Amino acid sequence: MRLAEATGKTLDEAIENGLKTLKVRQEEIEYELISEEEEEVKIKMEVKEPRLHLLELTKYILESCGFKPTINITKDDKGFYLNIKTRHADAILIGKKGETLWALQYIITRLMKRFHPNLKVLVDVSGYRMRRTNFLKKKAEAIARIVLQTGREMALDPLTKREKQIVESKLSEIKGVKIYSIGKGASTNVIIAPNDESK
Repeated sequence: MRLAEATGKTLDEAIENGLKTLKVRQEEIEYELISEEEEEVKIKMEVKEPRLHLLELTKYILESCGFKPTINITKDDKGFYLNIKTRHADAILIGKKGETLWALQYIITRLMKRFHPNLKVLVDVSGYRMRRTNFLKKKAEAIARIVLQTGREMALDPLTKREKQIVESKLSEIKGVKIYSIGKGASTNVIIAPNDESK
C-alpha cells in the first residue's frame, strides 16, 4: 500500500494515524489536507516517489548508525544507482570483500520493495562496486588469455559468490575456457581452465 486516508482530532493526530497505517516515517511521505472540521481532520497520505523515498530511507538508515553520508542517486534503464560517500567511513560501509555493502544493498532493497515492488537499486560506496567489477572482469580476461595460450589451468584469488558470478559472466564471452571451483566456503578456489569441448 502506497496511499492511505487518515483522520484525527488534529492534523498531527491524523498524520500519526496515517504513518501507523503505512508503517513509515513522516520523512517518507507527502500528505494533502482533504477536510478540516471542528471535531475531525482528514488527510490523504502517499509514499514519496521512488527517488525521494530512496534518498530519505538511505539517509535515515545511515544516520541512525552514526554515519554522515553524502548520497547521489542517478537513474538509467537498469534502475537506480545509489552512491554513498562519507568522510572517513567508506571502508566500514564496504566491509571485507564488500560483504557489508551487500548487506546494506539487501536491507535497502527489501525496505523499498514494500512500496515499489518493481524497483531496481544498485547500492555502492564511493564507486567501490564499479571499480571492483571492472577489476575482476579485466583480471578474468587476462588470465583466460594466458590459459588459452598455455593450455594450463590457473587459479584466481578467493572470490565471494557474487564476485564469481561476475567472473563467470565475463568468461562466457570468451570461447575456449571454463570455470570451476574446488572446496567450500571461504576456502573455495576458483579455477579457469581450457574448455576441451571447444576443440
